[in-house]
Amino acid sequence: MAENKLIELFNVLTGPEKRACTIFLQSPFFNNREDVSRLWEWLLSDREGLSDPKQAFAGVYPDAPFDESQWRHVQSFLLQQIERFLAQRAMELTPVAADLHLAEVYRNNGLGKHLGHVFRRAGERLDRMPRDNEYYHLLYRLEWERYAAVESQTRSRDNNLAVVSRALDTFLIGSKLRLACLMESHKAVYKVDYDTALLKILLDHVHQTDLLHVPVIALYYHCYRALTEGNEGDFRQFRSEFEAQSQSLPPDESRTLLLLSVNYCIRRLNTGENRYIREAFDLYRIGLETRVLIEHGRLGRFAFKNIVALGLRLEAFEWVENFIRQFSPLLEEKYRAAHRDYNLAKMYYAKKDYGRAMPLLARVDENDLLLNLDSRIMLLKMYYETGEWDALDALLSSFKILLLRKKRIIGYHSANYLSTLRFIHRLTRLNLNDKKAVGDFRAAVARDKTVIEKEWLLEIAGV
Repeated sequence: MAENKLIELFNVLTGPEKRACTIFLQSPFFNNREDVSRLWEWLLSDREGLSDPKQAFAGVYPDAPFDESQWRHVQSFLLQQIERFLAQRAMELTPVAADLHLAEVYRNNGLGKHLGHVFRRAGERLDRMPRDNEYYHLLYRLEWERYAAVESQTRSRDNNLAVVSRALDTFLIGSKLRLACLMESHKAVYKVDYDTALLKILLDHVHQTDLLHVPVIALYYHCYRALTEGNEGDFRQFRSEFEAQSQSLPPDESRTLLLLSVNYCIRRLNTGENRYIREAFDLYRIGLETRVLIEHGRLGRFAFKNIVALGLRLEAFEWVENFIRQFSPLLEEKYRAAHRDYNLAKMYYAKKDYGRAMPLLARVDENDLLLNLDSRIMLLKMYYETGEWDALDALLSSFKILLLRKKRIIGYHSANYLSTLRFIHRLTRLNLNDKKAVGDFRAAVARDKTVIEKEWLLEIAGV
């Protein structure tokens, strides 16, 4: 286990990080074990890592017999040192946090002049930070240190507790609203209930005070209201705040907000408001152009699939094909081939080029089960549209067996797919010249909230 963790961590380090870690391990203050340094040098070499423990052990301890316990310990020590190095690097990325730790040391040792210098430096650094939740967190800690420094010397009628309180309120309320937006988005997919009793009080408080003038609070306040109330005005206000602040927000924060914007659009799309197709598509394009959607060099497969679906609904076929070719290499390797083939097939299906779509779908295996199920749905649609009734009936039967066999794995999705299969089976027996039968069928489809291919079923039975 220690070996696996060590290798996994080593493999994600960048070249500059490995060079910096070498300097870190050479410092006696951080590391005084030569065997740890030798193991590090072994990993940096072009040898095959630790795949041969005895050979690697001999490289670290040239004159000693192999000792499994000693081998585990040296790996554990190196792992700890790399973690220590990464923690040090993380602190260096936020120098204000280091200043705050230093301020506490100076305060406890009564070094007032030193403390004043650290306060000034921390304040200047804080002023250069974006006004996100982390800014208000650090501002609260800085103002608290200032209060504690004064109170440790003398008690005074005047203090900065009002500033401390305001900074803490802003941090806590902003963080709570951000969390509420994430929970609302999660709840929409996984049907999870969260306790929102405190949240209602906070929303009323924000509405009744001047906290809405704080950009980060306005951002998440309007986002949450848009997601929960579906209010167009709140969504427009949220987008306005997002556009105004996006350049100063950290990439992960911008990515979260962009995806929350898309979630709102998709919710409106699900109620039949097709004008949000273009808006969701444009949001995704912004995310691609600014690289906000790219995390650690990877594009998420769900975003990839959604972008293709929206582009196809706009009939932007050339753009979609270029997108698949350009961005499929950024998908996680284990999902890459399946998602590339599936989405290319979806594009060919939309262009009614079934001859090119079907072979691609046959290559989507069960490793990505939901994608495989969607592939089968697309095949059913093509069989129906081309009149391949025997193939359609055979696939309906095998599909139903697969759903029953995988029911525990698929969860609530099973009901959605089974409902869709029932309607497709019913469609194959439907007399499209019988207006009453067609009307009854369309009404049943419209009522059913679990059916996946509602638009297609209504379109086919709309003649």
